[in-house]
Amino acid sequence: MTTTPAAFDHLDGTLPATEVRRAHAEMRERCPVVHSDRHGGFDYLTRYENVRGALNDPTAFSSADGVKIPANTLLPPVPALEFDEPEHAEWRRVLDGPLTPRAVRAFEPVITEVVDLLIDAFAGSGKADLVDQLAEPLPAIVIGRMIGLEQSDAVRARGIAAALYAAMGTAEFPARYAEFHDTTQRWLADRREHPRDDMLTQMANGVVEGKTIDEAGATGLLLAYIVGGHHSTGSALGGLIRHVLTLPGLRDELIANRKALPRVIEESLRLTTPLQLFARTVRCPVRVGDHELAEGGRVLLDLAAANRDPREFSDPESFDRGRTRNRHVTFGSGSHVCQGQHLARAELRIALGRLLDRIPDLRLDGDPVESGLVGGSLMTHYALPVAFTPEDSP
Repeated sequence: MTTTPAAFDHLDGTLPATEVRRAHAEMRERCPVVHSDRHGGFDYLTRYENVRGALNDPTAFSSADGVKIPANTLLPPVPALEFDEPEHAEWRRVLDGPLTPRAVRAFEPVITEVVDLLIDAFAGSGKADLVDQLAEPLPAIVIGRMIGLEQSDAVRARGIAAALYAAMGTAEFPARYAEFHDTTQRWLADRREHPRDDMLTQMANGVVEGKTIDEAGATGLLLAYIVGGHHSTGSALGGLIRHVLTLPGLRDELIANRKALPRVIEESLRLTTPLQLFARTVRCPVRVGDHELAEGGRVLLDLAAANRDPREFSDPESFDRGRTRNRHVTFGSGSHVCQGQHLARAELRIALGRLLDRIPDLRLDGDPVESGLVGGSLMTHYALPVAFTPEDSP
């Protein structure tokens, strides 16, 4: 069997979201392996069984050559995502400190504080753009607070990280990376001069959770926290709010019964899939259906296509608020599963809960504006206009 060539270019940011989703579905239903000659040549894996299998087999499907196609040679490897064993496990131990379920539970009062401060800024006006005023700033500020940034620096980091990610695969990337690098180096220099009891000071001093790190390691950690922890959660929150405000009766159901929220969050994560494409290098011949992936070949794992595969999910294009079997791969799977998943779920739960507590008549006030693929992987919202009865001033 020969693979079917793919016309779809994941780096074409001009394709609207509907066309991207159509391309995912067409490739998935056409063939288990779809080849692209773009960017040096690679294969797409789009079916749930194959994507999950590759995620669970890091020996055969290595991420050490980078999780982007084409590989980004300017960036240091992102811990722990772009490392194989044994370095992968070492970096996960470093990253895990503030991201364990226990640590996230202890941090929930801070998340609630940040959410309420953001809602305070628009609650009295009767109108808001929940992307610009909540979904995008929330994860940047939360991650910033977690590693030790002042809120003003965390807000600035949001803009720098957004520009960096959007520039991936473009001529603008070197300038955007230089901006990120110079900014983070200033933070580290400040902590060397004015140390505090925070993770940023540990990075500045070159030892985090007992692991010695150099400048590239510190930059990689900041990429993992600030870039990795920002865009995906912001996208997921925008998608969740949109689902709650557009599906008949769902907003009122959640106001009356918060116990339904976990399943709603998981179903929204399945359909939203913020970061959709992750590259791997094949380290040994692997058979997928009737096709053999050759050693050394590059593949893109299409998480968004897998999350809507009818072979795994009944009625996959519909939002099923009562779906009980929901093994989505939005956070990946296996040893490389997203370490920030517990923090992301907490932010989604707390942000939506506080919105419904404080602004129960929240409703859309115009069409949401959805992106295509940003930076070759991210799908998000650019605008989510809402209206509501203004909250009384205290």
